[in-house]
Amino acid sequence: MSSPTFHLIQSLSASAVLYPIIGENVIPFGLAVIFIDIDHGIEYVADTNNFNPRGLLVYHEFLTKNLHKNYLGLNIFHTFECYLLMLILAHWFPTCYYILLGFLFHHLADQIGLVKMGKPFVRAFSILEYAIRKKHHEISLKKILSQGTANVEGVPDINKWFVKWGIKCSQNR
Repeated sequence: MSSPTFHLIQSLSASAVLYPIIGENVIPFGLAVIFIDIDHGIEYVADTNNFNPRGLLVYHEFLTKNLHKNYLGLNIFHTFECYLLMLILAHWFPTCYYILLGFLFHHLADQIGLVKMGKPFVRAFSILEYAIRKKHHEISLKKILSQGTANVEGVPDINKWFVKWGIKCSQNR
């Protein structure tokens, strides 16, 4: 779960290295490295019912600070099923191979970051896995807050965002 800036640099650097090898196919590869994270926006809107993109970064920071709260995320473009779909589509649309490679390259960087944080299984690798594991995990901002001990320290304007997200919380500091 790296920052958008990190993934932009990752995309540009890898594309520059790969251009002599794969030519113009670096475009779908590089874009895939960045745009795979659209699923974070989907998760944000589903959890907060808010479409304000500025809140997405606050939401992401809050979740990152509270991964230890038995959190489990589902980012659908970061799943086995999505990768399998890209592989199947690549049979008819070869550009999908480069999109798949971009997705996997991005996911590898995310996974390395999660391992370094000591939370390698905080994101489901599969939709099926998520369906099975979600019974025993916190899967939303509100569920994390319901535990009463969420870490909001250093999350910018979190109280303002709680209001915008319709969350009444005794933890508002």
